[in-house]
Amino acid sequence: MLIACPSCATTYQIELVALGPAGRSVRCSHCRNTWFATQGDALAATAAAMAADAPEPTPDLPAVITRADEMPDGVWMVPDAPPPEASAVAIFADAPSIAPHDTSDAPNPPEPEAGIPDAIETIAARRARRVEADRRSRPNLPRRLATAPMLIVALLAILGAAINWRAAVVRHLPQTASLFAAVGLPVNLRGLVFQDVKSVSEPQDGMPVLVIEGTIVNVTRATLDIPRLRFALRNAAGQEIYAWTVLPAKPQLGSGNGLTFRTRLASPPAEGRDVVVRFFNRHDVTAGLQ
Repeated sequence: MLIACPSCATTYQIELVALGPAGRSVRCSHCRNTWFATQGDALAATAAAMAADAPEPTPDLPAVITRADEMPDGVWMVPDAPPPEASAVAIFADAPSIAPHDTSDAPNPPEPEAGIPDAIETIAARRARRVEADRRSRPNLPRRLATAPMLIVALLAILGAAINWRAAVVRHLPQTASLFAAVGLPVNLRGLVFQDVKSVSEPQDGMPVLVIEGTIVNVTRATLDIPRLRFALRNAAGQEIYAWTVLPAKPQLGSGNGLTFRTRLASPPAEGRDVVVRFFNRHDVTAGLQ
């Protein structure tokens, strides 16, 4: 279907459904005139164009010459055909153009004429682009949390919590006990500590006797059971060469109280250099069964 600009008479080829049942506003790309076009206008313009393009009666033509030697001068004569007119594209005033085009070398588009409002779709698209640009420029919560100061604060908070509740951490992750001990924060899950531990060698009946003594102290606020004590004699390389166990004098120890212990080893190995004192645990039971 065709529609014609009422200002400059430029015609445009369009689809009839593009106008809609009630019509719509369109804009001429030639003179930028805006008018309201309906389907009736398109039908009328198409009918007028068809009437104008109807062929006029032509006189009888001579017989068609099909052989070159039948031409008087041996020249082919072809009737001139007018070149097809370039079809124009209608530009709707209330919708953006859908035809892609390169505007890198094109001059700046003319300013819209005064009195012609911007298309609704154009305003909506511009507002949507502005909202999207604002959203992208405003950092969201994960980005703010990922900044260096926030990461440092989070790490310090985690480290402080691990130090404050290191006993619970070691209870669930025993391998972290050595890490806390390395930074000067040993963790004692039993609540019992050894104090004033010393070892001396005393001769008795002409034989050397190794005497080890010290004190067990309860550092908690509750009464605790005292497990069996384990003593190990090590050589210069730090390897255990002899070990034995001793039961404590009392099975329990009250809060803040201390309990002394003393054990003797006759004729200790000559290569012994130091003694390790600790509480007997389930790993010692497993090692004894192997």
